[in-house]
Amino acid sequence: MSEKKTIIAAGVILSILIVPSASLASAQYVPHDGKTGLDDLMRLSEERVRIANENPHTGSGTPMFAVDGVLGALLLSTGVFGGIASAFFVKGRKGKYAAMGRG
Repeated sequence: MSEKKTIIAAGVILSILIVPSASLASAQYVPHDGKTGLDDLMRLSEERVRIANENPHTGSGTPMFAVDGVLGALLLSTGVFGGIASAFFVKGRKGKYAAMGRG
């Protein structure tokens, strides 16, 4: 497989991994129409505090080991930035400015 095909295949694989995680972010309990005032936000904040105090066993709500949580984001960003870094490393070894006798 040529170098160009390898880079294209890596790009396709990375894009397949990134597409499912491209959902829009929205805050909890806030309507999507954007018609909330300060009073509504204060009421929602008080309700969130009440729910958290009533259910102390539920935690912070951050899914640490879920695919769409912290580790999932860590794996995706590692894959993306690792792929970019490896592409730069491979391209840097074969440039016209590479030092003679080192590769």
